[in-house]
Amino acid sequence: MADTGSTVFYVKHMVCRRGVLVMRELLLSLGLTPRRVELGEVEVAEPAQAIDWARLRGQLVDQGFALLELQAPHEQLVNDIKQTVADLLRTAPEELRCGRCPQILSQRLGRKFSYLSNVFSTSQGLSLERYIIGQRIATVEQLLRSSGIEVGRIAQALGYSSLGHLSRQFRLVNGVSPTDYRRQLEGDPAANLTGLPRELYQS
Repeated sequence: MADTGSTVFYVKHMVCRRGVLVMRELLLSLGLTPRRVELGEVEVAEPAQAIDWARLRGQLVDQGFALLELQAPHEQLVNDIKQTVADLLRTAPEELRCGRCPQILSQRLGRKFSYLSNVFSTSQGLSLERYIIGQRIATVEQLLRSSGIEVGRIAQALGYSSLGHLSRQFRLVNGVSPTDYRRQLEGDPAANLTGLPRELYQS
């Protein structure tokens, strides 16, 4: 939830970590202060009336994004979907496998998956499936940055069918393999492991 005085808005076509980085740079170039930048959702410190929305829209279009007007009745459901995905990643990441994910989300949220997927894609500008992939890959990135856990073990803990499956998805999002990504980050200080799958940080 946004703090009093801050502004939350939603952006289409933010589908990977690169998009988050580009968005942060874009906000700073407009004199805005990013508080939170996630896939499809942005919070800045400035109040809505202080934002040059026309200029922001233009800059977003130039970067391949688009400002999204979220329909209020669906906002809570979209937030519930995101929270459920986050909870599953933390406590039962194997449930986010492609074959099980629709059934699990439908059970948790009490709605047909087709309805959840339609609401999410309409509101966020990307499919629910791509959002889940992005969140899984973001968790992989965090583990690669913050630990020496073998990539094969990460794949197993996060419910990937194989190391090759993880590597293909990771390369599609980041353009490099998990191993090369880790090599590029060698020497960086370890990050906090809080919130990662329990079997990885409690061993």
